[in-house]
Amino acid sequence: MSKAYSYEGIRLKKYPLLSTVVVIVFQGAFTFLMTQVGVGAGSAVLFEKTNCLLALVSSIFLCGSYPLTQVYQHAEDARRGDLTLSLRLGIRGTFVFAGLSLMLGAGLLAAVYWWRHEVRHLLLFLLATGPVLLLFSRWVMAVWQTPAAADYEHTMRMNQVSSVCMSAAFLAILLWP
Repeated sequence: MSKAYSYEGIRLKKYPLLSTVVVIVFQGAFTFLMTQVGVGAGSAVLFEKTNCLLALVSSIFLCGSYPLTQVYQHAEDARRGDLTLSLRLGIRGTFVFAGLSLMLGAGLLAAVYWWRHEVRHLLLFLLATGPVLLLFSRWVMAVWQTPAAADYEHTMRMNQVSSVCMSAAFLAILLWP
């Protein structure tokens, strides 16, 4: 699916809603569930209500972070005829959309941890992702002052910090049940 996104012959990137749905479903919930299948989880685990909600959380997180990866490419995407979600939303709209999606994902994750009586996991997640919230907030303020701050360097920094912090959160959760 990743190839279909940018491949000249298909170029899903031209279709903002279709490409977004494809990315968030296949890189989110589908990957979450297939990873569980890969480690031998049975259908009782896969289709358990809170597990399905966790799959949804992974898609919602992608729905928030995915447009941020496009925000610096608006001129190039427009030149190529690609109408990405970020281009449709505009720079500020992309940040608002991302913030709302990420808050929704975090809220749902918190609710699932609460329902599963996994408060420690919730606290570990919140602690580990605090730097992401701080960096995102600073980036939003910079973009509001100077739209040119929606650039490649800031995008890659956000991706790096987010990846490290999310990995640390889930590693801590695995090691400290």
